[in-house]
Amino acid sequence: MNSLKFLFCGGLISLFGCAGSDYTANNKVNVGADEARARAAQAYDEMEPVPSSSSQKSEAQGVASKVVLQTSSVSNVSLSEQLQSYACPNVDDLRGIGIADDAGAALLMAQKDIAAKIQSVVVAQTEQTRQSNVDAAGNETLASSFEAKTKVITRLQNAQDAKAVASLNVGGKNGVVACMQRSDAARPFVKESSLLQDSVALAIKTFEEQKHPIVKNKAFKNAREVYVRLLAVEDVLHGLGVKSEKDIKPVFDAAQQKYNDFRSRYAFYYQEENGADESAEQRRSVFERISAKYPVRAAECSEGGLLLKLNVSPAQCIEKSLGLSCTATLTLNGSSCDGESYFSVNGKVKGNGRYDKSEALERLNQNISNGDWFNDWAKELNKWRLE
Repeated sequence: MNSLKFLFCGGLISLFGCAGSDYTANNKVNVGADEARARAAQAYDEMEPVPSSSSQKSEAQGVASKVVLQTSSVSNVSLSEQLQSYACPNVDDLRGIGIADDAGAALLMAQKDIAAKIQSVVVAQTEQTRQSNVDAAGNETLASSFEAKTKVITRLQNAQDAKAVASLNVGGKNGVVACMQRSDAARPFVKESSLLQDSVALAIKTFEEQKHPIVKNKAFKNAREVYVRLLAVEDVLHGLGVKSEKDIKPVFDAAQQKYNDFRSRYAFYYQEENGADESAEQRRSVFERISAKYPVRAAECSEGGLLLKLNVSPAQCIEKSLGLSCTATLTLNGSSCDGESYFSVNGKVKGNGRYDKSEALERLNQNISNGDWFNDWAKELNKWRLE
């Protein structure tokens, strides 16, 4: 069997991914509990046993040793069938069965069985994949959809809380029945939920305090990414019947609205720094190049926007051996609406004329309209296209 890839999912380690880790939206699929459990069981049956460290084995053996090993004399009933007769102390406990060559390994398999059942409950009840979308108005939205997937978890982080309640030996094979209270299974997720909520709150605080558009945008993206992870963890808790103590949804929803407002105002605002008639054509050509590639507003800068100020120096023409050469320096400054400088890019453009100045200026204007100098400007401006 091919090697398996493990991913850390809060308090669990997963073979096929973490609940909520897939950001691709899919059509809603209703998944029944029985079907989900069957999928998890099938995937579990196909898994290779996970190699355990010596500490894990000794721990499992220590727990298993506390349960008296019984040697069954019933020859016409399989070990698996006999194990089915042992119930857990509480009716809502999570129950797992493991069969292996020794009791310690069997307990580990029983714990893994419990992990698979935890995940099947989550898949059946609340598994959701979420993605961030931008609606037609350019506002960020958080969408949810259901996706039918089996995600089998191979080892509980708090496996020691899965206690053996029965241990049988039939024909040289050991079988263990282990039980775990749902509150014990939920404990790592409760801790992770608290940490993620703190992370969301911190990212939102950064978003609200920042004025720099790129930093502000990134801060909210971080908040949203962590919030999606938090929703996945809370789905697990919901599947285990545990409610999170804190609810950060109102805080995130308020930040989402502020972010939508920020994005609705954010734009490139264009302003010319000089109005000399002799450079009017050059300035018009530069504006056309910028507006052809980026959404630019020739209006008063709105709070949170990027103000672009263009300066075109008067053309300087000098005679050379092969005619005249005219040069203009183009400068584009990017700043906040309040004047805080963000960047400055320059471009020196030339035009040569063999016969007279008008020919050189015509070539200069052509190079401003389609010259390669704009590539460097585009590299800088691309950074300010908020995704």
